[in-house]
Amino acid sequence: MEPSAEQEAAFNGIVNHHYEKKLKFCCYALGGDVSSAEDCTQDIFLILYENMDKLHDYDKLGGWLYKTAGNISKRYATSRRKEREKFALPSAGFAAGWDGALPLDRLVAKNIQTEEDRIAEEKSIDCVAAAIEKRLKPKDEQILELVFRQRKPLKDAAAQLNLTLSAVKSQSSRLRHKITALARELLAGYEL
Repeated sequence: MEPSAEQEAAFNGIVNHHYEKKLKFCCYALGGDVSSAEDCTQDIFLILYENMDKLHDYDKLGGWLYKTAGNISKRYATSRRKEREKFALPSAGFAAGWDGALPLDRLVAKNIQTEEDRIAEEKSIDCVAAAIEKRLKPKDEQILELVFRQRKPLKDAAAQLNLTLSAVKSQSSRLRHKITALARELLAGYEL
């Protein structure tokens, strides 16, 4: 059902009044990612547009928009996190301890045209891995070895390191982010 001219005018007024605030909210919720925040904000108003005929209480519109912004921001953040994890680099350079190909490895493999290119690629990854390992603290190296290379259950790693389970969880999460950031820094400008 097409919205009436009155609903169109009301919708345009709502967008003009609330757009900037919802964009800032989404931008904050998404850690400053303006592009995703703009997409998120557009989705908010698309949902509003699709449900204009159901909207009866304009006094509660602001709260509804913020709740919708929160839900959509969470969805975007989760989707972004899953996408980053799919192509995360924590183990890309640690092939010796990894028993399966990473999505990034498969992407790189598709772009390799000769055996010489493949060997050069492996050496590059090994160089990145070595550079990352040099920047890790001894405790990080232990977490890397047990959790990422040996793939021990977190409770077993915690027992072996004499740490609590929550400490190993948080340290392995921080390490994953640290390695990913280091790999991105080292691979800046490198084309796949």
